[in-house]
Amino acid sequence: MVAAVVMIAAIGAVVFAREYKSLVVEYKRAVNEATTTPDAGAVQGKFLDAFHNAVARRFRDALQDGAITAFFCNDSVMGGHTDDEPRTTIAEMLGQATGLDFYPVSGAGYTAVLFREYAGLVAQARQRPRLAVVSVNLRAFSDDWLFTPRWEYAATVAYLRLLADAPSPADVPSWAWSGKGDPAGYWARRAQRPADAYGDLFVTMHARRDELLREPAPGLSPEDASRREHFINNYMSRLSPDHPMLRALTDTALRLERAGVTVVFYLTPIDVQGGTRLVGRELAANVAASADLVARTLRDAGATCLDLTALLPEERFVDREYACEHLDLAGRRRVAAALAAAMGPRGEAVSPKAAATGTAGR
Repeated sequence: MVAAVVMIAAIGAVVFAREYKSLVVEYKRAVNEATTTPDAGAVQGKFLDAFHNAVARRFRDALQDGAITAFFCNDSVMGGHTDDEPRTTIAEMLGQATGLDFYPVSGAGYTAVLFREYAGLVAQARQRPRLAVVSVNLRAFSDDWLFTPRWEYAATVAYLRLLADAPSPADVPSWAWSGKGDPAGYWARRAQRPADAYGDLFVTMHARRDELLREPAPGLSPEDASRREHFINNYMSRLSPDHPMLRALTDTALRLERAGVTVVFYLTPIDVQGGTRLVGRELAANVAASADLVARTLRDAGATCLDLTALLPEERFVDREYACEHLDLAGRRRVAAALAAAMGPRGEAVSPKAAATGTAGR
């Protein structure tokens, strides 16, 4: 009888070990396939998904190697946009000013939707970075730009969750029952979260914006009329505390704080001068109100947040036809200087009072 029990237990252990090995092999396959560049006939989105997934994987690997002491989350504002001057990034300039080596996590349209998932990876690392700098672009709060399938980076969000959810022996039963027959579906289900519902929010948030878009703009050239529309679309939404991007930002702050990582958020400079000229003083007032809400929300979550929205004059902004936040070299230098002033000699954040005034680096 004892021998039979031992035999059954041994067979069970062998079966369990095989199932776990199968689980691990399929997990590694899923991780690898998601970063594999598709064939030339694939749609552009597939190429972009593979590229951004590869960025995430390199970050994960560097974390595992203990190679990241500080990292910088940003969007396309991070670097240069013309060939007329050096394309030195804000992260590189900040590193030169502080002596810290910042690992860049940046790409077109990157927001806290992604940064929140990167923070989840950081929280699991054995050797965690001690400092994170996270940019907040007010344009990221507009559904016209970033709450659309292209800009939500759904595939890379799911991939980051996959990287953070490596299988363990406890997953063997679920794998045996529901995973082996459909591995892709199994990994997709592990990454799923309840979807945000924010359609009604945007109707309210855009009411004044839509009024302004309907108003005529007499006396403006076609170019300035187009820029005016961009300014209105980008910065004239009325934010509220229940905005989903605010939740993503506070989640990012809390995950990093709990992981023992000092985090400095900052609101990116906006061409308030040009926007006021084309839209009116209402634009400057709305930008200030939006920045105040974001900064207060992050400070309430225990994070430092610098308001640099009004830091730069109109001439520091490039890609002017888009009324966006891309900066020339001098503008990026000023942002880096403001951030450097917000950090102590070892990368600590300045006092809450200095952060609240938004005067760092001015």
